[in-house]
Amino acid sequence: MKLKFALITTLVLASAAVQADWLKAATDSVKGSVTDSVKQSADSAKDAAYDSAVQSALGLTQGKTSSSYVLEKLGEPVSKTLKQQKEVWSYDLSKLQQTYPALPALLAQYPQAPKAIELSFDKDVVSNIKMIKAETK
Repeated sequence: MKLKFALITTLVLASAAVQADWLKAATDSVKGSVTDSVKQSADSAKDAAYDSAVQSALGLTQGKTSSSYVLEKLGEPVSKTLKQQKEVWSYDLSKLQQTYPALPALLAQYPQAPKAIELSFDKDVVSNIKMIKAETK
């Protein structure tokens, strides 16, 4: 009888220990996922703020800035392509830093500074502005 009781007690305690380990692992996993999600959201918000500051420094407003204004202020783009039936102009940000003195300080804010900016046009108005980051290895 004592042997049965000891065996049952051992099994119950072992089971509780396994469950506690599993619960701790599950809790740690959830904490890690939540922490990662919060960090990604914060990084995205920072990038959006930096992008907005760079766009403002260059005088670009999505939905308002005309292609003629862009040519006047930024000059000829490094490249012009068609993507999804929209003209896309690319500018090298290192070259624009020479003309826009505030740009180097703004770009230094990024954890990974963009190397270029792409402007998509719809009916001669900037419809999308995209920062292009250098590829990481």
